[in-house]
Formats: sequence, C-alpha cells, structure tokens
Amino acid sequence: MAFDGFAERSPAARPADELAVLQRQAGVLAHDFNNLLAVILAANEALASRLPEGSDGRELAELSQDAAERGAELLQRLVDLTRPGPAPSLVDGAEAVCAAARMARLSAPRGVTVTATASEPALLCAAPPIDLDSALLNLCVNAGHAMPDGGDMVLAADGVELTPLAAADLGLSPGRYVAFSVADTGVGMSPEVLARATEARFTTRGACGGSGLGLSSVQDFVHRAGGALRLVSAEGRGTTAIIYLPRA
Repeated sequence: MAFDGFAERSPAARPADELAVLQRQAGVLAHDFNNLLAVILAANEALASRLPEGSDGRELAELSQDAAERGAELLQRLVDLTRPGPAPSLVDGAEAVCAAARMARLSAPRGVTVTATASEPALLCAAPPIDLDSALLNLCVNAGHAMPDGGDMVLAADGVELTPLAAADLGLSPGRYVAFSVADTGVGMSPEVLARATEARFTTRGACGGSGLGLSSVQDFVHRAGGALRLVSAEGRGTTAIIYLPRA
C-alpha cells in the first residue's frame, strides 16, 4: 500500500535497511580509523629503521607495528560483522603462543613474568589466525589483571589426545587436539564467579572499565572453530584457561 509516493515496507525489510545503514556507518568509521592507523604504521616503520637491529627499542617498535597491523585486521572484522567470518587456515600453535607472549609482555603489569612453551615444533590446527590471536591475547589480558602485584604467566601449546571420557566432558569428539593454555598465579576466582565467567557482560572489573566481553568472545570463537574452552581456578591459587582446537 502506498500513500503520496511513500511505499509502506514490510516488517522484514526494515531490519535489512537498518543493517545497511549500520554497515555504511561502520565503513565510514573504519575509513577514518584506518587513516589514523596508517600514520601509526608509518611512524613505527620509520622509527624501527632508525634503531639498531636487535636493540630493545627496535623490538618494541616492531611489536607496536605488529599490534597496529592486527588492529587494522580487527577493524575490518568489525566492518564485516554481518558477513561470513574469515576462512580458517592452518595455524602453527607454537608460533601463536610465542606471538601472544610477545604482546602480553607489553601489556602485563610490572612484575609479571611471561613465558611461552610448546611441546612440539609444529602443532597445526585450522582456525582464522586473527581470531586465535585475539582469543589468546584476551586470555593474557585477563591473566595480567589477576596479578596487579606481579606473578607468573605461562602460555603453552600442547598436542593432546582426548579419550572418549575426556572429550565428552568438554562436549567434543575423541581425537587429537591442540591445547592452548594461559596460566597465571593471580587471585583466582570463586566458584560463583567461575560459573559465570564466560557470560557476556559479566565482569568483576566494572569499576575499572571492564566490559565483560573478553571470555565471552573467546568462547564464541572456540565454538565456531569446533573446539572447547575450559577454565580451572580457585581463589588464591590462580587460573588456567585452556582452548582445545581440533588438530589438523
């Protein structure tokens, strides 16, 4: 039905229109933010070229460059939220935890020691690399927040074989997996907090700006990748977060 040139749209059409507007707005914001990132990337590249190879300053400049590049990729993901996610590719778990550890050392509170280990040199799994990087970094950020006065953070990648019993407990099929873990010696979680830790918007850091989306986003990624997330924690005894992804 139409009145004076105005076509009444069906209820189903309105969400599509709103989505189109949202996509356009996200595109404009992404364009402007990308311009800022381009300046950061160029400045980091110029700075790194002026610093001696192997120096601490050069390493920090290169880490900053890497973080800015990942930021650009995440920004593109934001624009593409309504489109299919990135295609999985083969990721080396050993390289992934080493890269996450390098990032964690920059953001961890003073006094936190960050180490990374891998049980094998090539632990391949199928996952979008940027999503796995983001998941590990989220776990590292949480671990750092749990140790404001310092402590130890250990990232690890291990090849594991899940038995039928162990797999059923995780909601997975038996078989070979890559287990990515981030362990800390921080304050730990009470049973009540642990039970709600992966809920969207649940946070114990609301007064400090926590959004409650970190672990929720990790769990979403893990489920999309056909894996599982396990949290082991106790008050005063730290927390270990383990991501299980099918091994390629």
